[in-house]
Amino acid sequence: MMRLSGLLLVAGLPAFAQGILNPARLAPGLRSMEPSPGEQRLICSVTPIPPALNFSLRIQAGYSVKVPMSQYLGKGHRWAQIIRVTPRGDDSKSVFLGYRIDLPDVPANKVDVELGGGYLVGEGSYDVSWAMYDDQHRVCRKEWRVEAKLKRQERKVPQSMPPHTVAAFSLVGHAKAAPQAGAGKRVTVLLHAAPLSPRRLHFRETDRMMLLGALSALMEQIPAARVRVVAFNLDKQMELYRQENFHPEMIDDVQKALDKLELELTDVNTLQHPLGPVELVSSLVNQELFGDAPSDLVLFFGPRSRYIDQPPRFELTLTAPPRFVALQFRSLFRLGGPPPQGVPADLIANTVGSLKGRVFTLRTPADFASALRALK
Repeated sequence: MMRLSGLLLVAGLPAFAQGILNPARLAPGLRSMEPSPGEQRLICSVTPIPPALNFSLRIQAGYSVKVPMSQYLGKGHRWAQIIRVTPRGDDSKSVFLGYRIDLPDVPANKVDVELGGGYLVGEGSYDVSWAMYDDQHRVCRKEWRVEAKLKRQERKVPQSMPPHTVAAFSLVGHAKAAPQAGAGKRVTVLLHAAPLSPRRLHFRETDRMMLLGALSALMEQIPAARVRVVAFNLDKQMELYRQENFHPEMIDDVQKALDKLELELTDVNTLQHPLGPVELVSSLVNQELFGDAPSDLVLFFGPRSRYIDQPPRFELTLTAPPRFVALQFRSLFRLGGPPPQGVPADLIANTVGSLKGRVFTLRTPADFASALRALK
């Protein structure tokens, strides 16, 4: 993401915005990533981000860049980034990624912009060459090496990318096949679209991308004859998205629905209806219990909520009611740390418990992968 504090607002470019470039269409100097004689230096600092397993269950690496904006003034400025990622010792498998950034009108300033990018890799060693060009023909360059290796507790996570391969970050990932009629379970995913920390009101870009990437991995790992996806938000007390026959390619539609969510703005009628979150969750459950086309497995999927209410009693009159499960992500601030003490179960966990279901608490991608194995 890119920010220029206090001076201008620049449209954020998250890591997944980078696209793969065709090397045949690049000038020889860009393909080689070698400095040109006499080229001018663009002042910037680049910090590589080590590879790590993300909640899409893929190994993601990246970098952050800091640029002093005192180098620019006025309109018409732009940047172009190119990054070459090469499996060590095999130049024939080099992958080029890049994107262009058009800057808004830049006033006189003494601040820095921070931006970044990312890419996916399989296990292995890689050489990375990075360059950013501006409209004044200045260049900032950086080279580094990457060692992508899973931790011992992550070894059971199925890897969709072979070793020594590179790909652009994608929400859809490798989940290309549609559910097969007559094969697997009928699944409903109730996506809790909310910040990863219940204490936060701002739904960050990183929150949305983590949830959508995890949804993509869920679609890959759970065999299903039919998937229903419903996105909802308890603060707004509303359903945001519903698709009865969800395919992986529709994840962009979910993203668009989540992009419209503005938690900072709350309707007065919502504030005057404190039981709205309980009623919304109850409505979602009752639709699964008594609606058309019932599912075999109903997954509440997303972060823990700020609400700790108890749900009403549900009438479980069906001969074979759905299996209810909650996959709850805890705040990223707690990754790798000890479980929080004395934190009461939230409305979603209480609801699943009342339905004799199971709640999985997910603090790491390895936790997520373990929960997915348990659901198969």
